[in-house]
Amino acid sequence: MNDTSITVRMNSETKTKAQELFNSLGLDMSTAINMFLNEAIEFQGIPFVVRKYSGESDKIFIDTIRKDVC
Repeated sequence: MNDTSITVRMNSETKTKAQELFNSLGLDMSTAINMFLNEAIEFQGIPFVVRKYSGESDKIFIDTIRKDVC
């Protein structure tokens, strides 16, 4: 199989935080993105829930996640 390249535009802070996270997991950015893409192919969709929230529910959802994680 031949390798190919892609270009992705993102906020520099997002890139830095992602690199720090992936490095802490022993991964580089390419490996992490490939893992996501392979999982999406296997799952035949986005491998996590994608939802649209509006207004106050955004804040409630984010606060709930942070409480569960922390």
